[in-house]
Amino acid sequence: MMALLKSDLYRTLRSRWPWVVLALVALATLGSAVLTIWWPLEPGIVYDGLTGRAGALRLAGRGSSIVLVSTIAPFVAAHLSCADSDSGFDRTLLASLRGHVAYFAEKYLLTVLISGIILLAYLVFSGIGVLVTMRAVTNVEPIWQIAAWAGEGWLAACAYALVVLLAGQLSRSRAIAFIVAFLLLSGAVEQGFFSFLLLVSNVFGLGWGPALETALAWAPFVTTAAVGNGAVDMLAVDATGFAPAARALIVCVPLCLACGTLGTLVGARRDLA
Repeated sequence: MMALLKSDLYRTLRSRWPWVVLALVALATLGSAVLTIWWPLEPGIVYDGLTGRAGALRLAGRGSSIVLVSTIAPFVAAHLSCADSDSGFDRTLLASLRGHVAYFAEKYLLTVLISGIILLAYLVFSGIGVLVTMRAVTNVEPIWQIAAWAGEGWLAACAYALVVLLAGQLSRSRAIAFIVAFLLLSGAVEQGFFSFLLLVSNVFGLGWGPALETALAWAPFVTTAAVGNGAVDMLAVDATGFAPAARALIVCVPLCLACGTLGTLVGARRDLA
């Protein structure tokens, strides 16, 4: 599997799309900071911490939040889901090697690594943007909170990306993978699912309303929004009795493992058949 991973990383570096992705991240972060040279921030503004909506990495409300990572990663996964199929590379490899499971597992590992690289690019470009604006930073969070905030952003990106990768690998259609990515990021899948259950509850008088409202708070798109609000909000216990960070760990980690396991086993068995 490591040989496959090294091969994929080499091919990725030789491709054009990773540099386009990095350019988009730089434009949304560092580019926003550079614009403040000609479009200055209001006088007297300081950054309230590093991670919040008025934090330095958000350029006092301007620029892009860490949710940018979980927005880009699924579309990268959609591309990776069929990158080998387009050239017939996967069929040639799977016809000549016995490592079917290793092949599919490597794709999930590659997606996780690339999601992490996008996160690092976001942090680096945002940090440089902070230096460009030259504004004071107050109420700076402890380093462990900043690390937890970044880690939760990576986890959310991985969860969405692995679901999209699973859809693309099972359907062998990049178009379907991109559609799934769009629906996930718009919240249509999760909100539509809960809306359907609420409709059923209302029609048959089942009284599921309170339970569905509680369950909705555990949906990945809700915890992703909390990560975008900053480390303090992400770690604060709310009405559910859990902090959004805890809910993300409880939901997203099993989701990532389930996607990787299902995609690996189903893909390997299908191609062996």
